Amino acid sequence: MKKKHIVVGIALASLGLVLPACGSRELDNYPWNAPREKHQGQNKEIDDTGGAGAEDPVALAKEMKGGMNHVITCQEHNYQYQRANHIDVYAGYWTVTQNKFLFGGALPTTYTFPNDYLMGAMSTPSALYPAIRNAYFHGERLGVPHFKAIAMILFDFTAQELTDIFGPLAFDDMRAVKRFPPRTYISQQEVYKRIFDELDEASKILRETQPSSDELAKIEGPRGGISRGDWRNWVKFANSIRLRMAMNIVKVDPTQARQQAEKAMSDDIGVFTDKDAYDFTQDRNFCDWVGDNPIWKISVGWDDLRLGGSMENIMKRLDNPLIGVWFTKHGNILNANNQSTGYTFEDEGYIGVRQGIPMINKSDKLHGYGPYSAASSNMQNMPLPWIKRTEMLFIMAEAALRGWNTPGGATAQEWYERGIKLSFTENGLTEDDAAKYMERTEPKDIDYVDPYAGKAHDLKGRVMVGVAWNEADTDEIKLEKIITQKYMAVFPCSAPTWTTFRRTGYPRLFPVYINNWRGVDGELQLRRIPYVENPNNAEELKTLPALLGGPNEGSTRLWWDVPTETITDIPGDDLAKSKRREPKNF
Repeated sequence: MKKKHIVVGIALASLGLVLPACGSRELDNYPWNAPREKHQGQNKEIDDTGGAGAEDPVALAKEMKGGMNHVITCQEHNYQYQRANHIDVYAGYWTVTQNKFLFGGALPTTYTFPNDYLMGAMSTPSALYPAIRNAYFHGERLGVPHFKAIAMILFDFTAQELTDIFGPLAFDDMRAVKRFPPRTYISQQEVYKRIFDELDEASKILRETQPSSDELAKIEGPRGGISRGDWRNWVKFANSIRLRMAMNIVKVDPTQARQQAEKAMSDDIGVFTDKDAYDFTQDRNFCDWVGDNPIWKISVGWDDLRLGGSMENIMKRLDNPLIGVWFTKHGNILNANNQSTGYTFEDEGYIGVRQGIPMINKSDKLHGYGPYSAASSNMQNMPLPWIKRTEMLFIMAEAALRGWNTPGGATAQEWYERGIKLSFTENGLTEDDAAKYMERTEPKDIDYVDPYAGKAHDLKGRVMVGVAWNEADTDEIKLEKIITQKYMAVFPCSAPTWTTFRRTGYPRLFPVYINNWRGVDGELQLRRIPYVENPNNAEELKTLPALLGGPNEGSTRLWWDVPTETITDIPGDDLAKSKRREPKNF
């Protein structure tokens, strides 16, 4: 991992922030990385007085534009802190191939708590919220209510991801960029309610103002930005957030879930689907100060990420050709004694790293887990999606499966197959490739094998369903097919993937090999990331147990995470203690 942060410092200087990343910067003591006292007052946009953007719409637009890159950061060091070292791993997409970094401690890939990276997702508020605060509080007064609407949507999108990671949020204090504790938290149920209401308000403002492409360029940049100059795409983004959230709460509040989902889908502007030409995404042209996809740089340039063992086995068992689009074939794998294992995969030359294993030796391109599958060159220019069209298609497949009204009255099978087709064609494969793929009725009998470690980490494959839709299947089997295909189709968006796994139990991810996390069931896996306590937040965190319905622990379930699963035996699967989480969603 590189230790140069010149670019980062320049990019964040305008926001007056000290943002930790790559294990080489000190962590702030606050629950998110609000500036310390020595930095306060240096930058007007984070002062209590509001700064230039509170009085000048031109300055306000510049503030918003400066913060937009940080919704999902495209800077490699910051991405590693924001997602790669925790959420991307919990989703099963990647495994960190170093045991620890110099200033980070043992990594959460081994389920170790506390860890300096675990608050990494809070780097989003530290960089974005100061930049959009004036738009929210002063946009209407300054005659730019459409900027307030977009600021609301940006806040709500990131707050939705954060509440699904941590649970209760200091919702109002985060938006106001309150600098001093204590902060007031609200429950996740209240966070969801507030976001649903705010999405209504933001959409209403945009419909009334209908900002021009030139007006949107003030905050998105001159190259088309995120919305490609069309305000309707911001409304469509809001509707898509609503649909995602609606499905998240289907177990805890099925009535509201259906109402909110049908509201999003029946809207005249609607949600993103395969009828749209693009995902709602920031591409490399929008990231003014970085060129390559940060995941590619972290994986290929630094050897810090390799294909996750769960993702590898799922794609192999279903013979999904996208594995060759996103990942490289493995190199010569040496064992711990630096001798060749002689291990070959013939035409299936992709191998991932099981999550939660000890990284005893450093991995580079020749040693340790470095020769395992990395990000391919195709990922170098891959955008960082905020919401993918494929996610919406598979959510609508689940909605139809549950008997909800979906656009045009399409069936679950139709949405499901449209989702698969889009996942193929948007990655350079053809509809014929997708059609052939959808003929597979049973998974291949392929288990996970780790040649570097001998047999210590080996595990039986867990995918139990094929790809082909069968109307005679039970609803539970149909749902498993939908979520398993959704899992691959929304790659690399790990936040919604991890949420969907916790909600449904699908896809059937491998348990971590070593679980050092007190109270967390390795088979059920981590349910949330706890807030890390420090002297500044100790008092305010005392309110969390009442809001969570349990202690501030990784085993405490979030509001929507209703326990419906059972634990059953797996014959012959000794490494998983002969047990498996058996999902039950109907």
